[in-house]
Amino acid sequence: MERKIPTKEGELIKEGPEMEEKQAIQGIDELLFKDEIIGEFVKGSGQNVILPKGTRILKGIYSLLNDYMKEAVGFEEVVLPKIAPVDTFRKARIVGKWDDYLESVKPFGKTNGVAEEYLMDPLQCTTFYQFLEGKVVDVSDGPIKIYDRSGPTYRNEDLDKIKPLVKQREFHRSEFVYVGTKEQVIETREKCLSQMEKICNDLGLNYRIVVGTGCFQLDNGDVDMPETMEEIPIKDLEIFCPGYKNPTDGSSYLEVVGSSVLADMQTSRFNIKDKNGENLWSGCTGIGLERLMYTLITNYGTNVDVNKIMGEQR
Repeated sequence: MERKIPTKEGELIKEGPEMEEKQAIQGIDELLFKDEIIGEFVKGSGQNVILPKGTRILKGIYSLLNDYMKEAVGFEEVVLPKIAPVDTFRKARIVGKWDDYLESVKPFGKTNGVAEEYLMDPLQCTTFYQFLEGKVVDVSDGPIKIYDRSGPTYRNEDLDKIKPLVKQREFHRSEFVYVGTKEQVIETREKCLSQMEKICNDLGLNYRIVVGTGCFQLDNGDVDMPETMEEIPIKDLEIFCPGYKNPTDGSSYLEVVGSSVLADMQTSRFNIKDKNGENLWSGCTGIGLERLMYTLITNYGTNVDVNKIMGEQR
């Protein structure tokens, strides 16, 4: 019997192999500060300093993503701007949809510099589309594949919902962006997810893949209803965190990866063309670095050593 294609937010797409469940780390939020993984910046700001111990974990994650994602899938690293004119986000249809979460940048005083209001990119890929606006590209030899980890990203989250490393106003992530034909974009997204599954397996982390939160697009016509599992527009990879309680469904799974196939939504909005007349699609795979840190700490404790875990697996 053919499996029904899941389209509703949170519906299960795939469950990873069952790993040995670790013991829940008690009082994890307090331990993050007590064991000097992070330090509070300004009280109640939703910002933290990642201290040397936490930075060592972060560097281990960088190394993993370099090997499993950048090298394995063939991305090239770039450094993208983190602020852009309001019009950039209007073209991307972020203004009008994400207004409550947007952080603006305005001149504090007067110089001969830029005077207009800018917005901080809440997605980390919008500025790449702005860079490509009106350009003609060539994907005959394969899709454009870039990634940026230069962060941070800013969102105006409700302060009463702030949770260290899980929900913050300032956070870091690696954003993998791809532009090409429909087939190239779908193939790249699936490779990215497959590589993230390998990371979870090699780290001994339980995970699942579910329909992502952006699939409201299925209702408004921006993206066609998927005919195959590979065409599901947004897939989220969630990792099991002992002791964590998801405020939405009460489970212990935390969304760490959002992986998208955006059809030609952004390429058409920014008038990005292919030199050979191909209909260009795009997509992105974003990995929350603090959230990945959180999954490692909740599973292995604050003294977790990424390189040691990987060495034991090898």
